[in-house]
Amino acid sequence: MSSVNPGKSPNQHTPSQSSPGISQAVLEQLADILGVALYKLNLKTGDISLNLNTTRFTGHNLDDLPTTVHTKQSLIVEEDRDLVNSTMQSLMSGQIDHYRIEYRMHRMDSSIASFEEVGFISDYADDGQPLCMSAMALDLSRLRWAEEKARNMEMEVKRLTPGRGNQSLAEENRLLRAAISAAAMVIGGFHQDYDTVLIQAIQMLSESVDANYIGLWRNSERDGSIYCSLKYHWATKGHAMGAEREQIFFCYDDLIPDWKEKLAEKKYIICDENTISPEFLNAYNMKGVKNILLAPFYLHGGFWGMLGLAREKDVQFTDCEAETLQTGTYILAFSLARNETFGKLNLDREKAMANTFAKGEFLSRMSHEMRTPLNAIIGMTNIALKEKDTQKLMDYLKKIEVSSHLMLTIINDVLDMSKIEAGKLEIVKEPFDFYRMLQNAENIVRVKMDEKQQRFTVDCDKSITNLVISDGHRLLQVIVNLLTNAMKFTPTLGEISLIAIQRKIDEKRVKLRVEVSDNGIGLTVEQQKKLFTAFEQANGNITRKYGGTGLGLAICKKILLALDGDIWVKSKPDQGACFFFELEADLGESLNEPDLEASPPSTCENSETSHDWKKCTILLAEDVELNREIVELTLAETGVNLVSAENGKEAVEKFSAAADKFDLILMDVQMPVMDGLSATRQIRAMDSPYAQKIPIIAMTANAFREDIDTCISAGMNEHIAKPIDMAVFIKTLDKYLK
Repeated sequence: MSSVNPGKSPNQHTPSQSSPGISQAVLEQLADILGVALYKLNLKTGDISLNLNTTRFTGHNLDDLPTTVHTKQSLIVEEDRDLVNSTMQSLMSGQIDHYRIEYRMHRMDSSIASFEEVGFISDYADDGQPLCMSAMALDLSRLRWAEEKARNMEMEVKRLTPGRGNQSLAEENRLLRAAISAAAMVIGGFHQDYDTVLIQAIQMLSESVDANYIGLWRNSERDGSIYCSLKYHWATKGHAMGAEREQIFFCYDDLIPDWKEKLAEKKYIICDENTISPEFLNAYNMKGVKNILLAPFYLHGGFWGMLGLAREKDVQFTDCEAETLQTGTYILAFSLARNETFGKLNLDREKAMANTFAKGEFLSRMSHEMRTPLNAIIGMTNIALKEKDTQKLMDYLKKIEVSSHLMLTIINDVLDMSKIEAGKLEIVKEPFDFYRMLQNAENIVRVKMDEKQQRFTVDCDKSITNLVISDGHRLLQVIVNLLTNAMKFTPTLGEISLIAIQRKIDEKRVKLRVEVSDNGIGLTVEQQKKLFTAFEQANGNITRKYGGTGLGLAICKKILLALDGDIWVKSKPDQGACFFFELEADLGESLNEPDLEASPPSTCENSETSHDWKKCTILLAEDVELNREIVELTLAETGVNLVSAENGKEAVEKFSAAADKFDLILMDVQMPVMDGLSATRQIRAMDSPYAQKIPIIAMTANAFREDIDTCISAGMNEHIAKPIDMAVFIKTLDKYLK
C-alpha cells in the first residue's frame, strides 16, 4: 500500500528544519517516547543518522548495523524494494515534494515488520540540488497483526459454517472490525480531546454488539482487597455518558464473589444480572440489563482494571465476542499508556515553564534586594572616607554594619534554599531546652521590635520541663523567621504575640505547637496559596516595599516537613495574620522548671569583657591580607601575639619549626598551595605532643553542616563561619586561651 503526493519542484519548496521553539534534542526525545523512528539520509555520501527507535523496530541495536542506505536496502522485503526506490527517485528528481509509503522490513529474528514512512528533502545545495532527506516512520505491525487475525477468524468461520452467507459472517465479526476502527481512532486522534476520543472508541465497541452500556473501571487496593471505580463509560441513555463522573468504589469480592476463579478459567467473565451485585448495577444506571461481559484490562504489566459490556437483550455474549473484546482491551491499554506519557510530558513542561518564570522573577527580585544593601555599603563607605566629624563617622559605620547584616541574611536564605532544592537539607536531632530556644528567639527580635515601638508578648506553656530531642537550631530559624515577618508587616505601635504549647503524647513523646500572630497588613486567600512556594511571593510589590528574599516561609515549610511537622496560616486582609506550626518530638532528660523571666547573658556582653592574652601566641593561617588585618585589629586590645601564614604549607612549616611556641591555630579552609584541612591533618600526624593537643579553629566561609563535620573530622576543635561574628569569635578564643 502506498501514497505518493506529487507537488512542487525544489525551487518552490523550502522545508523548515524544525518546529519553532523545539530543539533537535527535544524532538528526538519526544520521538523516542512516542515510538516514532527518525532518520536523515545524506544523499551524497549515503550515510544515515538515526534515533534509537529506527533500529529497535527491526530488533537491532544502534551498534549492530552500519548506518548507510545500503544497509536499509538489504533489510527491505524484496517485493517492496521497487516501490521504495522509485519513490526516492521521484523525490530527488523533484516530481514530488514529499512521500508517504508503506513497506516491509526483515527483523533480526526473521519476522517481518510493516512501516508507514513519510519524508521530504530537508537540505538543498546552492544550485538547487538535494543534499539531505529527512524521514519518520511508524511501526504498523500491531495494526496489521490485528487485521490479519480478523481475516483468519473470518476464514475460520467460513470453514466451520460453509452454508452461511456473507451477511451472517459479517455480523459475527462486527466486534473485531469495531476494535480495529477503535484502534485507528485512538492511535490517530492526536488533535482531539483524549477523553472524547476514548469514549467514542468504546462507544464503537458497544454499538457493534448491540450493547446498551460499556464501562472501563480502574482498580485500587484497600486493606488487602481490590476495589474498582468507574473511569470511562458510555450508554444508550444520554445522561450516562462521560469520563470519571462516578467516585463510587466497589470491592471485587462483593461484586462477583468467585471472580478470580472465573478469570483463571477463561480470562473473561460472561454472566447475567443475577450474578452481579444489584448495588453495582444501580450505581451506574445499568438497571434492566440482562447479560454482561467483563474482560480484564492490563496496563504497565499489572491488573489495571476491567472493561465491561452490558445489554438489555436476552442474548448471551459468545466466547468469540469475549476473545475479540480482549483484543480491544490491548488497543485501549496502548492508548492509555500513550496518553499518560504525553500527559506527563505536558505537565512536566508546564511545571518547568512555571518554575523557570518564577525563578526569573526571583532573580530579578534578588538583583534588586542585593543591590540595595550593597549600594548602602559602598555609598556610606565613600562618604565615611571623606568625613572628619567623629560622631557622623560612627553613624555612617553603624549604617554600613546594618546593611552588611542584611546582605548576610539574604545570602543565607539563598544558600539555604539552594541546599533544599538539591535535597541536602541537614537535620540534626539533639536534646535541647525548648524554652531556652524560645528565649533566644525573643532576644534576637526584641531590639528591632522596640525600635518600631511594637508590643511583643510571649506566652509559654510551663507544664513540661524536659529536654526536647529535635533540631533546635532549625526550629530557632523557623521561629525567628516568623517573628521577623510579623515585625516587618506590622506597623509601628502594632501588636505581635508568640504562644508556645507542649502536650504530652505519652511518656516518651510530645507535640509542640507554636503560634505567631500580628495585627499587620494580612493576606488574601490567593496570596496565602503562594506563601510557602519557593521563588514566589504573595505579592510582587512586597519585596519592593518591605524587603526580603521571599524564601523565608518556603524554607520554614521544608524544615518542618523534614521534622515530620507542618505549618499553615490564617489571615484576612488588613486584619493581621496568625502562623501555626506543629511537630512531634521525643522527650529527653528532665529539667528544673524554667524561669522564663530570666534571660541568658547576652553574647554581646561577653564580647565587651576585656581579655589579657599578652602571654598567648596564635598562628593565623589566612591567604587574604584584608582578612588577616581584620583579625589583627580585632585582637589588638587583647595583646595577643599573632604569627601569620599565607597558606596551609607555610602554616605547617611554622608550627613544625616551633610547635611549643603556639597556644592556638586559626585555620582558613580554602587556601592556595595547601588547604586548611590538609594542613590540619599534617599537624595532627606529627610526633610532637603539642601537635595533638593544640586547639585548631576553622575560620571559613564554608558554613554548612557538612562543612563543619568535615572540619571536625580533619582534626579541628571548632568552626567559626565568615563573615565573623565578633562576639562568637572572642567567646570561642576565650574558651581555649583561659
